[in-house]
Formats: sequence, structure tokens, C-alpha cells
Amino acid sequence: MHSREEVIIGNQAIARGLVEAGLEIAAAYPGTPSSEILPGVVHFRNMEGVKIHTEWSTNELCAFEVAFGAAAYGGARAACFMKQVGLNVAFPALLRSRERSIEGGLVIVSCDDPGPQSSQTEQDTRLIATLFGIPVFDPSSPAEAADVAYHALTFSFENKVPVIIRSTHRVSHARESVPLCDPGTRKVAFREGHITGNGRNLGIVASGMSCSLVYDVIEELGVSEEVSLYKVLKVYPVDESLGRFVDSMERVLVVEETDQVIEALIGDAKKVMGRRDGTVPSAGEITYDIVRDILSRVLAGAGKGAFVPDGDIEDALSHVAVIPRPPKLCPGCPHRASFFAMQYLWPDAIYPGDIGCYTLGISQGAVDTCLDMGAGVTLAEGFYDAFSQDGKLVPILASIGDSTFLHACMAPLYDAVKNRKRFILVIMDNSTTAMTGMQPTPQTGITVDGVRTRSVAIEDIVKGLGVNYVRIVDPYDVPAMVRTLGEAFGRTTEEALPAVIIARRECLLLMKGAAKDTAYPADVERDCIGCKSCLTTLDCPAMSFDETSKKIRIDDSLCTNCGICYYACPVQPQGKALKAEKKAGRPGAAPPGTP
Repeated sequence: MHSREEVIIGNQAIARGLVEAGLEIAAAYPGTPSSEILPGVVHFRNMEGVKIHTEWSTNELCAFEVAFGAAAYGGARAACFMKQVGLNVAFPALLRSRERSIEGGLVIVSCDDPGPQSSQTEQDTRLIATLFGIPVFDPSSPAEAADVAYHALTFSFENKVPVIIRSTHRVSHARESVPLCDPGTRKVAFREGHITGNGRNLGIVASGMSCSLVYDVIEELGVSEEVSLYKVLKVYPVDESLGRFVDSMERVLVVEETDQVIEALIGDAKKVMGRRDGTVPSAGEITYDIVRDILSRVLAGAGKGAFVPDGDIEDALSHVAVIPRPPKLCPGCPHRASFFAMQYLWPDAIYPGDIGCYTLGISQGAVDTCLDMGAGVTLAEGFYDAFSQDGKLVPILASIGDSTFLHACMAPLYDAVKNRKRFILVIMDNSTTAMTGMQPTPQTGITVDGVRTRSVAIEDIVKGLGVNYVRIVDPYDVPAMVRTLGEAFGRTTEEALPAVIIARRECLLLMKGAAKDTAYPADVERDCIGCKSCLTTLDCPAMSFDETSKKIRIDDSLCTNCGICYYACPVQPQGKALKAEKKAGRPGAAPPGTP
């Protein structure tokens, strides 16, 4: 029975449903939009006083195999959580797991990122599940996600097959009042199939958040009786009633994100409209406005009359000047200081990047590539091979984070040492997995429960892999960072090995802005000559250019007094000294003959 209700986000709702279904083992690697599920399991476990093992794993493959081992061989009810591109890391084991029955229950939650908003690619987990015959559910709201999670773990345990729950960021991060039930007592209330409308001229098939949007739009347009809506909750294996619904309609519109999964399962190209024929955009997130425009066009084509938006509102919005605000590193972020030093020393170097907050170094000209986790190292190897074959030695500066290094970079770095690749690897160590919500890393040695356990030191691992040149630098010490980069380049030439610099300073969000009391006063405005050097080289959100005074303006509410702008300013003593040192060719300047 329901004990009470609580307003929670979709990821917490998934956690709640799993806990109520008797979850015993939970493992995850943090990745937006999935990061809140494992902490949610911990929260509800403690609330209910039940026994569940929880862990942050080093990567998604580890998380999957922990859960699979517990479920397949141990007979436990287990689950693992990751984002859609993280499923790629776990894919070899996932593919093998579907070929055998399991002793217990196994749920894989893969949170997709249509758009994408915080991923390098958008990817549809439903397509992978359907291609390989794995049952997959696509909830349309947080409350439904709780029911689906409960049902999925129960279904998996009873039928001895793995089950996938595919959420999207709009479901994972939306808030809704969700019933909290006593463990084992949840009455699953989700509804699948023909949910509204009696018309036979146009039927709409939708799943996930797209279905919720379609429902709202047909209510707004006043066509809820004329247009029939079929909600797909279990995408594979699809319910037989879907075929009967399609057969009963003159035309069918499929609204789904992001691939043609349900559309392909239906297969009637003459009757069905969707992404295949361009009625629905071929990529990207399906938003409310997109659904409204699609239905307006389709209904107009059927002689129903197009939807006419409120002219006053539309006209008012057309005159609103919205300033583009691309994502930026936080004010005072130590990564900004590292990127400034790298770009200052070698403006024309090659900068292989990686996945994390530091991907935003692209705005400072210090990130050229972003492929997948670990590719910062392997791409650097490839760049070195390509240039060395032509007898060229150019600065190659790869950048990765501390969590990413432990996730995916140890094998690539050993490969680089073994094959004597010459490049500099800057490990940006901020002591947390910052981009996905401040989860601990193996280096911090803290469990998801907050218990201190064994930690590892990145510098010890790097040395153990055979790297001779390893230096730890505070990135706020820009002159030291510049000198170390220059020295590292020389050592890669002498030793024919990669060099590693660990730029170590704790994330300011983790420190809660402690740098405000420890660095410089923000007074660069006073001597500003309007050259905008600090804006172009730092891209700091605390800085803007005042067109009236023709000077830099600093927002004191955002500024952390990190002092990095002093080195970027050509009229400040710190900036002058840095420039003179580089010009004189002393340590910290670019090695002779390099770009």
C-alpha cells in the first residue's frame, strides 16, 4: 500500500522502484543524465532499512559485470546504471549476457541524451536492445519510471532474462509526485496501448517523453477525440495490439526519439509517417514546439485546419534579444589556468582532448578533438606517428581528467610508453568527477556511502606504467606550469617517451569557492587598455567588455579572485613577466624551432 508521496526526479523514481522490487546489488559509473540513480538507491535503502550493496565502479564495463555476476551466477536481484554512450563501454559483456539465462534478475538502466545536451553523440538505447532481442522499456514520466523499474526487475527475476530501462534526460530530470510504497507492495499502474481518441483517420504512435508531449499537444489543439494515440511502453518485444491499432488507422504518425525504432517495427512505409519520410526531424530532441508544429502540419494536410498560435505572444517573443550563452568552465576553474598555460606556450600545437568539463577548453584553443573517453591519449599517439613519419616533431599536448584517466587511459598510456610516443599528457586532477555531479573517483577513495576506503595515486600509476617524467603542478601557478610544459617537451625529445604533468587543484565547486579568500583582488579593470586579451585567452564568465568605457568589467558576484587574468593581461606585472620570459627563451618559453 502507498505510505506517502514525494516529489522526486525521474532518476530517483527509478531508484525507488528498484528498491521496492527487492534490489540487492547496484553498480554504476556516473554520466549525465544517469548520475542520480545510484545515490537514489542509497537514499531509499537507508530510508527503508534494507540491505543493498552499492558501488561506484571504475567504468561502465566494471559496473555491468558486477551486476551481471551477481544476477547470472549469484541469483541476486541486481542493476547497473550508465548513460547511453557508457553502454558502448559495457557492450561486449551486454552482448554476451543476452545469450544465457540468469539465476536472478538483472536490470540495465541506460539514460539517453537526445540533442545531445551533455554527450558527444545522441544514441538510442532502444535500437541496440531491439537489434539484439533484449526487452526494453521506455517510460514517459518520473512516476511511470518508478512503476517500470519495479516491473522490470520483477519481470527479469521471474523470466531469467536481462531487461533494459531506457530513460531520456527529460524523464530522468523532470520532477513529479511519486508514490512511495512499502517494499514488495507497489501496484504497477502504467498503461500501454490505445490511450485516447476514437478517430480512425489519424493514429499517433509514440513512446517515452515524446508520448507525453503528443498527449499535451492534442489536448491543446482540441483534437483529442479525433486523433487516436497509442503509447508504446515496452518497445521490444512490441505488443501485438500495436499491429491491430496500425491496421485500424488510415494514416499513422510515429513520434519517437531519436532513431526509427518503432517506425521500423511497424514497417508500413505507405501508411506510416515519421522520421523516414521527413515528417519528423531526422535527428535531435523532440520538443513541445516541434510536436505542435508537426501535428499542425499533419492536421492541416488532413483538412482539419492548422493550429494558429497566439499572435501577440509569438510577436512579443520574436523581439526578445536572447544573448547566446554557450557552456563555459566555471569562474576560477583550475582547468582554465592549465589551458591558458598550454595555449600561451604553443598557440599552434596539436591538442587532443577528452570527455569531461575540460572539453570546454575548446573555447581557449587548447582542445582540438573530442571522440570518447580515453581518446585524448590514443589520438595523441596517432598524431605523433603521422608527423614523425615525415620527420616532424611538433608539440602535442593531450588533456584528460583524473576520473577519465582511471576510467580509460591506463592501457593507452602504457601503449604509448611501450611504443615510444613523444607527447605531453596533462592530467587535470580536480579530485572529483565534476561534470556529472561531484562523484568520488578511485583516487579519492570514498564509496557512494561516504565511507573512506583504499585510494590510489595517479602519479604512482603513471610511474608504474613506465613514464619517467612525471611532475605535479598547481595550475594556478601559471609560471611554474609554463616552465614545466617547456621542460616536459624537452624530455620527450631526449627520452623518446611521453611526459606527464598532473595539474592538481581541487574543483572550486567541491571547495565551495574557497579561492575567494586566498588569491588576488579583482582590480584588473583599473589598468585595462581594452585589448580584450583576457577575454579571448580565458573565456571566463565573470568577465565581460563594457562598450561604453572600453574596458573589462568583472562581475564580483562570479569572480573567485583566482588571479589567472593577471597573467593574461599584457599590462599587469604578472603578464609582463610571463611575456618577457617567453621572449628571452628562458625556461618556460617554447623550445627553439617549435611552432
